[in-house]
Amino acid sequence: MQKLGSLPTSPSEAIDLLKSEMDQPVWESRLLDLMKLAADGDKNTWTMIYQIIREADSGRLSWGYHKSLLSGMVYLLSYVGDSKSYRVLLNYVKSLDRAIPIGAMELISDLLPTFAELDIRELFTIASNVDELKSAFGILALCKLNMENRLSDDEKEKLKDFLSTYKNYKYYLTDTIEITLEQLNETDASDMLSELDGIFQ
Repeated sequence: MQKLGSLPTSPSEAIDLLKSEMDQPVWESRLLDLMKLAADGDKNTWTMIYQIIREADSGRLSWGYHKSLLSGMVYLLSYVGDSKSYRVLLNYVKSLDRAIPIGAMELISDLLPTFAELDIRELFTIASNVDELKSAFGILALCKLNMENRLSDDEKEKLKDFLSTYKNYKYYLTDTIEITLEQLNETDASDMLSELDGIFQ
């Protein structure tokens, strides 16, 4: 794997260099280096990460043109996996005011379960948001957590009630919702059989 030089200390210059590297063979090496630096708490790396998130938030960096860079940052935050990384990622979602591809939302929601400090109540709040983009993210994240059996019985029941009347006219989530409801109903049926077995034993 190619050994890379250090990034410029200026966040904007560093981002410009990353944009030039993100579709090149060196990108994997660069991203791995950044992951290690971020995990070690390197100040310049974190300053650059915050700047990347700000530029993604403002639209200067877009998922359409800078997919490798932005998805790389999501993987980086997941790799670090601490509370700071979790808040950076979730705050990005909560502050979104422009559409991003469903694939980007799926990537973020797929990686959320890797964070130890997952706040499921907060995800329900996001899912209830009137903004269909933010709401879709919350739904995807909760459905993913259900699939991985990371929800309590009460949370599963709450999700089932929520999904049974949920509508999103901007993002097509019907298949995801139907699969999740099937899983939740199967869980209910399994629990009922277990209770019956207990009664008749």
